Amino acid sequence: MPFYSTITINVIPDKTYKVSAPAGVDVYYSGIKIFGAGANTVFIANETTSFVVESVSATSGAVTVTELFTNLYEAYDGVGGTWVYHTDMDKWVGKYSFRPEWMNMVANRLVTFKNGKPYIHNGTFNTFYGQAYDSAIAGVHNDAGNTVKVYTNVAVEGEIPGRMHFRTEIPNVQSSDLVANEFSVREGVNYSDILRDRLSPNASGTYEQKLMKGDKIRGEVCKFTYFLSQPTTRKNLKFLSITFSGSSGQTV
Repeated sequence: MPFYSTITINVIPDKTYKVSAPAGVDVYYSGIKIFGAGANTVFIANETTSFVVESVSATSGAVTVTELFTNLYEAYDGVGGTWVYHTDMDKWVGKYSFRPEWMNMVANRLVTFKNGKPYIHNGTFNTFYGQAYDSAIAGVHNDAGNTVKVYTNVAVEGEIPGRMHFRTEIPNVQSSDLVANEFSVREGVNYSDILRDRLSPNASGTYEQKLMKGDKIRGEVCKFTYFLSQPTTRKNLKFLSITFSGSSGQTV
């Protein structure tokens, strides 16, 4: 019989966290596997503070939940990082998760230093200093000017994301999420409806229940983040499209 235990860890709703646990352990939050084989280790908290830990045999070690302070929607988040400048495009194009102590070019190779040791960046994709990181693309959908829009669907040609997050701030702060199994393939493109506002004050129930019966996501612009869980091979994303309709001004 598997070993089960329930632990309580204080988390703040709508904050993003990353979980780690000993090898051979599966961790579940709100019924969703967040650590273990095939799991996305990053999750957005709801009001739940209980985590279910499962293992096939007795094990030792800590389950750690760490708040991710990096704000993928803002360039400056008050936390140092590694930024990428594209010389041909003459602009900053993104940022990496790894934080070396120093870096330099040796001939045509990038060399960084961590814990006093040099590393050449020519190994497994998305893996730095022996650790695979999650990848994310954040953007803003701002078609049709500053009119209020109802966001209805998302289409992804490329890798199915492990998770997508959607957020509006004007006229109201709203938040919604999708996971991989909510996408369906149609003619080679991955589609999903955008679920409803899990912060909705106009619906009762848990955050997960509000995703099904809360207010529709609407606003002047929609911020979105496309997550891949620790990819160690090359991934492709050709396009990402969000469908919307004009808001009628009615309560939905």
